[in-house]
Amino acid sequence: MKAEYPRYYDYWGKISKEAEKSGFDDFHLLVYHSLDVAAVGWHLLSEQSSLCQDLAGFLGITPSELRSLFTFALLLHDLGKFSAAFQNLYPLEKLNLPPQTSARPYDGKLARHDRLGWGIWKIASYKELFNINHFINSNLPSRTLNRTLEVLLDCSWGHHGKPILHGPFIDLEDYCVDENISDAVSFIQDASQLVELNWPPQLFEKETLSRLKQVSWHLAGLAVLCDWLGSNTSYFPYCADKKALASYWSEALQNAQTAVRQTDLFNAYAVQPFSSFEQHFNYSPTPLQHWSASVEIESGPQLFILEDVTGAGKTEAALCLTQRLMAAGLADGFYFGLPSMATSNAMFERVSRHYLGMFQQGRPSIVLAHGARDMHQQFRELVMVDTREDINYQLAEQTATASCNQWFADSRKKALLAPVGVGTVDQALLAVLPRRHQALRMIGLHRKVLIFDEVHAADEFMLELLYDLLALHVRQGGCAILLTATLPVRQRQRLSNRWLQTLGCEQGEAEYETGFPLATQVSMSGVKQRVVASRPEVSRSLEVQFLSSAADCLGVIQKALASDQCVVWICNSVADALEAYQQVLAVVPEPERCLLFHSRFTLLDRQRIETEVLDCLGKESSPAQRRGRVVVATQVFQESLDADADVMLSDICPIDDLIQRAGRLHRHTRTRDGQYQSNIIDQRDAPVLYVHAPEWSEAPSENWLKSGFRNTQAVYRSPGRLWLGMRALREAGAIRMPGEARVLIEAVYGEEAYDNIPTALQQLEDLHQGDINRKTNKASQQLIDWGKGYGASSTAQWFDDDTEISTRFSDIETVQVLVLKRRADGDVVFWAEGNPHPLAMSVLKLPKHHADKLQLLEAVDPETAEAFRLRYRQSKCYRLWVAEEDQNFGYLEKLGFITKS
Repeated sequence: MKAEYPRYYDYWGKISKEAEKSGFDDFHLLVYHSLDVAAVGWHLLSEQSSLCQDLAGFLGITPSELRSLFTFALLLHDLGKFSAAFQNLYPLEKLNLPPQTSARPYDGKLARHDRLGWGIWKIASYKELFNINHFINSNLPSRTLNRTLEVLLDCSWGHHGKPILHGPFIDLEDYCVDENISDAVSFIQDASQLVELNWPPQLFEKETLSRLKQVSWHLAGLAVLCDWLGSNTSYFPYCADKKALASYWSEALQNAQTAVRQTDLFNAYAVQPFSSFEQHFNYSPTPLQHWSASVEIESGPQLFILEDVTGAGKTEAALCLTQRLMAAGLADGFYFGLPSMATSNAMFERVSRHYLGMFQQGRPSIVLAHGARDMHQQFRELVMVDTREDINYQLAEQTATASCNQWFADSRKKALLAPVGVGTVDQALLAVLPRRHQALRMIGLHRKVLIFDEVHAADEFMLELLYDLLALHVRQGGCAILLTATLPVRQRQRLSNRWLQTLGCEQGEAEYETGFPLATQVSMSGVKQRVVASRPEVSRSLEVQFLSSAADCLGVIQKALASDQCVVWICNSVADALEAYQQVLAVVPEPERCLLFHSRFTLLDRQRIETEVLDCLGKESSPAQRRGRVVVATQVFQESLDADADVMLSDICPIDDLIQRAGRLHRHTRTRDGQYQSNIIDQRDAPVLYVHAPEWSEAPSENWLKSGFRNTQAVYRSPGRLWLGMRALREAGAIRMPGEARVLIEAVYGEEAYDNIPTALQQLEDLHQGDINRKTNKASQQLIDWGKGYGASSTAQWFDDDTEISTRFSDIETVQVLVLKRRADGDVVFWAEGNPHPLAMSVLKLPKHHADKLQLLEAVDPETAEAFRLRYRQSKCYRLWVAEEDQNFGYLEKLGFITKS
């Protein structure tokens, strides 16, 4: 006798593209897909996982209870697909499923299936088809029960990366018929029997509800992962044959176990205890490194701030602390955030050489955040290369498979989920901004040590986001390490106070140390500081000379080249760098040995130039490679680049930036001819830092900086602070590190510095301070209200993943342009055609005022542009530009973006 199955088996959940083309039955029942995703959640949030134990402990329930509650929520993640409108997206007769009708057709913008899930739940409650009190076995008011349930279920309904919008559910009823609602209710009741559901009474108390709202962000991130893995047909093949839910649930659990095991998500690796720098790094530690290996690791969240000169070994000190924190059970991995993409390659190499030695066994994944060049094979790719592709529901709504492929194909995001990631600070900061997949970033940072380099480079806008991220990380029980060469005392105080405030500790009136170099530890027991020594190799004095004209700069460069030295000239804007580069080419004997390095190159050319810079100026560069080399660069040169110049020129800039730039002058100890040799006294002539600056004036006019350095004033906005820095350096005559580093910084940024700014420049400084206040206000307005829980009301607006939300403030809006070229046959291809990652490597970021003037492919050849976008779906987020065909602008591999006029 043929078994009778409930009507909820008559709904499809996923359909392959092959079925769409050929018409044969190749689809996955909705109830099975719901069980697949729930099964992944069952294993990802296992009772033994530290994540489950942490969240359950915070809620005051058992890990077993949390696991079953989350699994139940995932069972309902696609509840909206029970609507007739959704089912009619595909001809049901082709699937041998009963016909359905709805008052309105499916609308992927206003009534997506995730929002329809909430609508079905509300309609069922409104029509009393679902007795919430009976289901939970509670006498509490149904409003109280539903309030808690909706916080839990919103995590599941938000599985497409951002919260659903609540609103009137009567309109949503137009997308369903009565049978849809009753079938969905029947499925809820039957499926809930599979997970041994237990509703702890304290879950519905006011205090626990408040805690659940905080936990909801973690659960929402997990829900996205569960949906993606549960949609992978490599583990969960399509099934349209009807079988008992219990039978399929058993299969789904086995498949999910395999899927979770074969990813590197939340896997715990045994950590090798840190023994000594000699054993782990094969050299004797610097004073800062010795402190990092011996300081007491306390229990609970802790913040470390390491301040030392460039070249003092802060990176290795941070890795030592990280290994010790992991060995103490305070973290399972780490994310190393750098100021820019251009600097993360070299750091990735340094970290990848060391990280495997941090673990006892196994090979945790490591990902470079833009890994287009150096993606290491240790990472087990999560891109679903073998999975069958589902049909998209509508143009406005992609399937989980498509979303997963796009998201994981962007390694900037993938790096946050891998056990070990190296990337930009920005990618971590996006975890506190209302953007699709924010919760996924947040869950990726859970139980990781956050290491952020060159914190002094952050502007006020970025710092405001950093404060919120650190507070969020404290609440997750996390640890963080901040590295900087120079940091104003008040900024270190703010960072420490914010950490203590989030911990709920008394801040008191602690005396903040002004010594340098300095190691700071902030924990439940307060703020502990230790002034450490610097190693002799980096303790030095750099004479400072000022040059007031470009001709003087060129004279210094010619003299250096005549002595077979290598030179770096750092400018403050791309326009200045282009002009300086052309001037240098006109006077040097070997123009082919000159390089231009700035931010307006495609990633392909930027990485190529970075490699060339490190080849000729890196630690192991030979005298022959260094001889006669000139690098004209912008700020990208000063950020985490392990390069070493014989002679350096710098346009005037803030004192902390200038100290950072000077750290690349005689960075490595070398013989007279320029050969690197460790543990020697540098044999080159005493280093001189040449600063290209306006003529000095004790009483400068308002246009003191702007008249000759217009672009510098546009970049830094504070001629008064630049004047203070120039005055301090003129009085000192040199940068003496480390002894006088703090003196220079406080002379510019200290409490009394403003009063020393000349009267003519104070008005500009007041305008600049107003601008800073505007930046912090704008940043605070974008932050999420974590206390409201994962929901649309937690912020004014949620943005899609392809919407640019900057983590840095700029009055100049930027646009991402895809640089293309035309082949001989007329076909349009990527600038980086032939590269393994041609799209990512062909992206160019431009100011919007430039991008708006480009002759884009969409305008000059719309048919070709449309064909290109159809061929490369991800190109929809970029403007298409065939550089060689633009009459006004161009792109050259040696110059980058140029204005032809």
